[in-house]
Amino acid sequence: MKGLYLTLSIIFTVLVLILSFENISAQCTNLNLLFFPIRSNPTIILMGTAVLGVITGILYHAFLTKVFETSPEDEDEQF
Repeated sequence: MKGLYLTLSIIFTVLVLILSFENISAQCTNLNLLFFPIRSNPTIILMGTAVLGVITGILYHAFLTKVFETSPEDEDEQF
């Protein structure tokens, strides 16, 4: 599961970075979504990017929880 969480976190981070840096110089009426111009409400695009960011944060949290979690087998080895 650690590999899955880490892989999905990296993929979503790259996706958020692509969406963010692609639209830095765009006007609010001509946003791009993966190199395709979108002529809809820019608020929807920005909210979608925010949702991707939340999902990325959840995946990073799950990955770090799995990494730092101690199993009962590890506790038995200390005795």
